[in-house]
Amino acid sequence: MVEYFDERKKSILVLLSKTLTPITGKQLSRELNISLRTLQAEIATINQTQTYILSSYKGYQLNKDAFETNPLLFQAESEEDHTLLRYLILKDEPHQIDELAESLYMSTSCLERKLKISADKLKTFDLTIKRSNAHVWIAGSELNKRRMIRKMILEEIQPDFHDLDHIAVYFQGTDVSRIRQIVLNAIHKYGYFSETTYATNMIINIVIALYRMRSDSYMTSIENMENEKTIEYQIANEICTQYAMHWPIAPTPHDIAYIASLLAGQIKPEASSVCFLGNTEVISPQFLEDMRQILQETFSYYMLEIDVSKFLYNFSLHIDALLKRAKNQQSVNNNTLDNIRKNCPFIYDVAVLIANKIATRYKISISDEEIGFISIHVGFVIEIASQDNDKLHVLLLCDEYHQIAQHIKEKLMQDYTDKIVIYEDVSLLNNYKHRVDLIISTKELAVIGKQAVTITPFYSQHDKQKVEYALQQCLQEKEGKQQKKLLRSVFHEKLFFKTDEYQDKHSVIRFMADNIVNLNFADDSFTDSVLKREAMSSTCFFDTFAIPHAIEMNAQKTMLCVLLSEKGILWDNIKIHIVLMIAVQQKDRKKFMKIYSTIIQALWDKEKAAKLLKSQTLQEFMEKLL
Repeated sequence: MVEYFDERKKSILVLLSKTLTPITGKQLSRELNISLRTLQAEIATINQTQTYILSSYKGYQLNKDAFETNPLLFQAESEEDHTLLRYLILKDEPHQIDELAESLYMSTSCLERKLKISADKLKTFDLTIKRSNAHVWIAGSELNKRRMIRKMILEEIQPDFHDLDHIAVYFQGTDVSRIRQIVLNAIHKYGYFSETTYATNMIINIVIALYRMRSDSYMTSIENMENEKTIEYQIANEICTQYAMHWPIAPTPHDIAYIASLLAGQIKPEASSVCFLGNTEVISPQFLEDMRQILQETFSYYMLEIDVSKFLYNFSLHIDALLKRAKNQQSVNNNTLDNIRKNCPFIYDVAVLIANKIATRYKISISDEEIGFISIHVGFVIEIASQDNDKLHVLLLCDEYHQIAQHIKEKLMQDYTDKIVIYEDVSLLNNYKHRVDLIISTKELAVIGKQAVTITPFYSQHDKQKVEYALQQCLQEKEGKQQKKLLRSVFHEKLFFKTDEYQDKHSVIRFMADNIVNLNFADDSFTDSVLKREAMSSTCFFDTFAIPHAIEMNAQKTMLCVLLSEKGILWDNIKIHIVLMIAVQQKDRKKFMKIYSTIIQALWDKEKAAKLLKSQTLQEFMEKLL
């Protein structure tokens, strides 16, 4: 079934779907940053047609029976209504005002108001509404009209899951599925393919171009005219030729070049048509070397030991496509961006620095969505390189009868070779030079101060589960101790502020950075470096807190500055109440990953963040944080 809920109602249902137990109204309203009264009103509205949300003294939870036979498919109501603009821009002809009002079922005065609103939206694309003899139409270049149409589609329809059928409302009489097949077949014919991630956006743009040609709206000029010998131009020509068999269009060389520009950066050579050991026709040796240098500089900066050669070519292919997209002002959609930023902040931060180096070298602007894709390319190797090699120390105490100890040891190493080091000498237990994290024994033991788990000589499935649980507990305890020790070392009494004096992010950043500089923990360049990093991509997380930091990690001492604001700080159109600024000394660059990730893990819980906000002193803040 399809229900049309706005974003707030959708958020309520999504939050409830992620928990198995009831959530109190107070907790739910805090998570959504709304009042309890507003929450109750929203839930009442959600339950109008069917009881989706159950209420009890324990709190709210989803009524699973309501979804048993018909899972709910969300489609958010759009805040944008482009009915008038769509009518004007898709029909390139003057419209008589009274007739237009009648066609749209509105009064002439209402139409006049909407025309004024529409005129403001058109300014972004250098388009204007023209009038003459009680007629109205949109004037401007064909290129800008196509860009405006694309913007309206993405705002109003928000195509998801690579489903293009529902954009047909914009293109009456057009078989969108047929065009999609024509485009993909033409790309494949020349030995190329389009990543699924890019394909939807690319095909929407091509559908717009072909539809405009159907109404005799052709391109008369285009910047950066593609050479007819390029693979993109040849594919574009093939697309137009194939489509002309279904509809009489007469594309100009400018139209073909325009579609070629839509393909640039969106297609890649298939494995069978390119040697991935280094095809100089696709990626030049110099470009590969440039990418190698950027990656090595970045990884060295964060003290990550990574062999870039294993993924260099594929990464270079991606950046080559990124540069083409930037040149042709082609945007991409990245549905995993928020997930990466929130759950893999360190990886994203590394990607931000890589993007900055690429943007500087090639004099382009790189969007957050593109940074998200860079994160995916480098994330896997960063995860492997940044894993903590400090394994858990396990003391194994077993009978030697029938090689029981050897059997259990082999099973343990088979399951946990990358997590544990096994010792069998009981004397190590009282040797302060050797740390024992866990004791695994086939006999019941009473050990004070050490975690012990008793298993059978057969190391059964049940035994394996007990060991898995014990290791997980030890690992959590160990990481907790390390995190507390690390965070305690970076707070300073004079870098804790509770004030409502600063209400926007730039004034807060300057205030906090200046205090770090005044205490001689960083030099005068620190403030500008923090602002520069913030301009690349927001350091706000979960719409709750921000962690601004400098690009260069050259502070005199690694420190954390804390600012709490009851009234709130406007941070990229979101009001937050907690800001933690990090200054990192060069020798502590490896610590940055742990500090950064630890703070985000600690503050993701909005209920905990609310408690932290009530802190009056640094000591109180630290106790609640740790």
